[in-house]
Amino acid sequence: MALYSHIKPYLNDIESIMQLELRREDERIYGMLPAFLKRGGKRIRPALALLSCGAVGGHYTSVIEPAVVLELFHNFTLIHDDIEDNSQFRRGEPALHITHGLPIALNSGDALYTFLWKKLINLHLESSELVELQKLCADSFKCVVDGQGVELSWAKESKFHITEKEYYEMINGKTSALIGLACEMGAFIGGAGEPERIALREYGKRIGTAFQIQDDVLNLTGDFEKYKKEIGGDISEGKRTLIVVHFLSKANNTDKNKLISILSSHSTKKADIDLAIQLLGKHGSIEYAHHHACTLVEEAKSYLEILSPSKDKDTLIAVADYVVNRES
Repeated sequence: MALYSHIKPYLNDIESIMQLELRREDERIYGMLPAFLKRGGKRIRPALALLSCGAVGGHYTSVIEPAVVLELFHNFTLIHDDIEDNSQFRRGEPALHITHGLPIALNSGDALYTFLWKKLINLHLESSELVELQKLCADSFKCVVDGQGVELSWAKESKFHITEKEYYEMINGKTSALIGLACEMGAFIGGAGEPERIALREYGKRIGTAFQIQDDVLNLTGDFEKYKKEIGGDISEGKRTLIVVHFLSKANNTDKNKLISILSSHSTKKADIDLAIQLLGKHGSIEYAHHHACTLVEEAKSYLEILSPSKDKDTLIAVADYVVNRES
């Protein structure tokens, strides 16, 4: 991404390590993973780890291997999320469970998870640093899985009337924890003190939440050629996004019942998806969510004031702005 072109050589190193190390494994188990990773993605988590490390005076090279672990965990969650949501596409191509079947896709996600933990415990760090990093990862990884579990429980219980507080508690785990980890990981390995680590973690958590909210907006309003996922997929999956939470707190009973009926049916019919998007737009819920994402980005940038001026700090500011202005 041109936004952080000055760290591209280090992101290329991360890419090369993931490809090389996975190709050394048993092809029957890991064979589909290199191609899955090659589909692309923004690599925003390793990029933030590199930028945060540089912003506190650290060397990019010191965070490359930990950033690999981070990106592998993210891709593990994508494989399992697509299975849990029955998503048809990932990054513009059919999801792994569509191309390889559910058992193989599920096991490939499990394999990636065990692979990254093996890599994490063998990082070349001082023992005290390694234990600290493992604790950071374990706490954040648990937050991600817990957040996903809460969202799945809402679907299982057919729970739609969710407060904004409940939504933010869920998304702070599912999405924001990993981006917060990326930033704190970079700061920690870069030698930052606790105030800088906390500030960068809070920055990351806020842009993580803003990123998810903007993703939910794009899912309803985006262009498939740019977004690379099915438009309206969140409707078919029955997701309780901030857009839906706001709508159900503001709409009249007739409109509420219409939307809940569509979300509960998991309909893939274009007419149903179009009606749901129309209802959400009618009550200003899409605009409301985008506004909240913009507010979170401004809060995130305020946490960067603790940092000394640098190209990496400027890029962190630019990344925050990109989160709410992107089209993919």
